[in-house]
Amino acid sequence: MEKTILDYINLIKKRLWLITVFVLISCATTFYVSKNFVTPVYSASGQLLVNNTANVPESNNLNNLNFSLNLIESYKEIMKSPAILGSVVADHPEFGLTEEQLAAKLQVRSSEKSSVINLSVQDESYSTAANIVNAVSQSFIRSLPSLMMLDNVTFLTPADPADLPAPTNGGVAMNLIISFVISLMAAIGIILLLETLNGTLRTEKEAEFDVGLPVIASIPVIRKRDLGSAASAKARVGEGTYVTAE
Repeated sequence: MEKTILDYINLIKKRLWLITVFVLISCATTFYVSKNFVTPVYSASGQLLVNNTANVPESNNLNNLNFSLNLIESYKEIMKSPAILGSVVADHPEFGLTEEQLAAKLQVRSSEKSSVINLSVQDESYSTAANIVNAVSQSFIRSLPSLMMLDNVTFLTPADPADLPAPTNGGVAMNLIISFVISLMAAIGIILLLETLNGTLRTEKEAEFDVGLPVIASIPVIRKRDLGSAASAKARVGEGTYVTAE
């Protein structure tokens, strides 16, 4: 027998207490884990602009731009080289990082046909991440003329250490929202699955559909409190009034 949407809605209403308990336990667990075991991680980013390498006639501007774009891949490798990272580590001991650790934190990207290089760093402290981005950018711009005899990079967008962004791995509020949605969907899905796998006949309509015969009688569910009420009513039947005389 196919169930209608109304049947499923009634089933959810009937099991609403179970859904509520499951969601509350899931959200409470998520809150405890997020507060005590999950360390927030912040991401800071900055941008470098690769300019034209030299002043050339208008007819050669396109070739000059293409040459600048081809330099970007080299610049990305130089930024993560020991020459730059070693200088940053030596100039900023407050970071407490080695060259390998700094290289693991630093990400350098560029868009196709774009002369902008994007730097990003993730750290447990946003101010530290922003300072690392700025330090790497400044060290690269300062070292570029001696490394490649070029001076065509501008610090376009520095990272702001005073900014207060949300963690990249989600805060407590976001984790609670995700936990609520997922646990609610999981609870409803489990209840509907169990109902689908359960072959018990609960109503006359289901019995008539499965057996193919009309239902002529049904036995209602008898609960303990019903038995207690019936026994009390039976005890009251035939009770008389007794008078004592002295």
